[in-house]
Amino acid sequence: MRFKLRDTQMEFNQAKRVIESLAAHGRAGCGIITLANQTDVTQSQLREFLNSNKDFFSQLDNESQYTINVFGKYQGSVEAMLESFRKRDKAARALILLLMIIGVFFLGYLLGSE
Repeated sequence: MRFKLRDTQMEFNQAKRVIESLAAHGRAGCGIITLANQTDVTQSQLREFLNSNKDFFSQLDNESQYTINVFGKYQGSVEAMLESFRKRDKAARALILLLMIIGVFFLGYLLGSE
């Protein structure tokens, strides 16, 4: 079982496929349906992921087309985006592990005090 803190239930490999696929489409961008077909990620997951990562992606003229954000924090660098996503994933996993450890100790304390 995998626990996730991110609001998008996106695995690293899925995120990598999305970022690389959008980068391959260049400045013309790509629509949600095409992107879903190319990456095997659901359309709802893609919408949430694309809209919650404005530093990675930009929407073209309020259409359903998205492209890599070349003006954002990562300047269109796929490698920098993937590294950032990987760091966030590690931080989320560490936090969940810490919360689980605290929960186990608290449960042990409650059971031991009876």
